[in-house]
Amino acid sequence: MDETLPWPRSRGLTLIELLVTLVVLSITLTVGAPALQRLVQGNQLRAEAARLVSALNLARSEAILRNSPVSLCPGDAAPDTVATCDGVFADGWIIFSNPDRDARLDAHADEFIRSFAAIPGGYSLSNRSGTRPLAEIITYLPDGSSRRNRTLLLCAPVGTTLKGIGIVLNRVGRARVERGEGTCPSVAT
Repeated sequence: MDETLPWPRSRGLTLIELLVTLVVLSITLTVGAPALQRLVQGNQLRAEAARLVSALNLARSEAILRNSPVSLCPGDAAPDTVATCDGVFADGWIIFSNPDRDARLDAHADEFIRSFAAIPGGYSLSNRSGTRPLAEIITYLPDGSSRRNRTLLLCAPVGTTLKGIGIVLNRVGRARVERGEGTCPSVAT
């Protein structure tokens, strides 16, 4: 008995079907890639802001816990090097106890607490007006205050349309994140 199917057998894709699929895929990628890149950069920007706020909160809580000044300074503390406070915050930062409240990490008097890696390439960390990179030490006193207002501006890579994120540090030492606090010099219009 010969059975016939109600529809013809499919033997694969025709050339027209394949070309239409490729055209739709290329249009989708052309339209979607910039949006995906913006999403990734925005997530990275928020993650770096959260990492910096976390470091500031750690320094503040350590100052209260130790009942002694604790500082956050720009510097690198790679495993094979001696931790030093030099450079700018974009290259990484170090938290250390600072009883003498000077602007350096003294091997004999200060205790190293933790180091943080540099922010990713292309991103920048500067003062609120975006005119100079941050290099000034931040010190928390035993009562948790910093006794100084300042705003750190974290910006996405050059050519993006993302607004910068401001990390606002008030006199009592509280750090918070503010969108649009300051102007990134690299924002495309």
